[in-house]
Amino acid sequence: MEVIIRESIAGDANEIEEVRKIAWIDTYPNKKAGITVADIENKLKNNTAAREKRKSGEKKNNHGNKTKKTWVADENGKIIGFCAIENTKKKNKILAMYILPQYRGKGIGGKLITYGLEWLSGDKKTYVNVVEYNLTAINFYEKHGFVKTGKRGVFDSGAKFPNGKSMIEIELSK
Repeated sequence: MEVIIRESIAGDANEIEEVRKIAWIDTYPNKKAGITVADIENKLKNNTAAREKRKSGEKKNNHGNKTKKTWVADENGKIIGFCAIENTKKKNKILAMYILPQYRGKGIGGKLITYGLEWLSGDKKTYVNVVEYNLTAINFYEKHGFVKTGKRGVFDSGAKFPNGKSMIEIELSK
């Protein structure tokens, strides 16, 4: 397996979204939290063609944005994971990081996060929100020096479903 970590280009937007969708369906259904595969699929379907076009356009426009960067894990021309990061005046933030299920546990996430953290400014904290029952992700971030801040809640619209359900997140920082 030859995996290359590289900065994303505008043409990667659709593959990045596909990785996100597959990872969501694999990661977020949770019986105890009341989140079903149908909830995830409905959220993904709720994205109309116009919204998908808008999101794709935003991703393409973000390539000129000096405060945001996305790295992709590329295996022979196929994107198998990505890490999106933002560096603002007040704080650094990991916006999203997903890897296709069959590639997890192979060190790809570690490579992606390393590129991201090296790009970020070291003079301020870096934050990430993780769904509270995603213990794999929480353990991953803790392994890379993040600690729980004690903040818990629904921090962005991505954690809200059209049917009113929400995925509770926790905040970690480094």
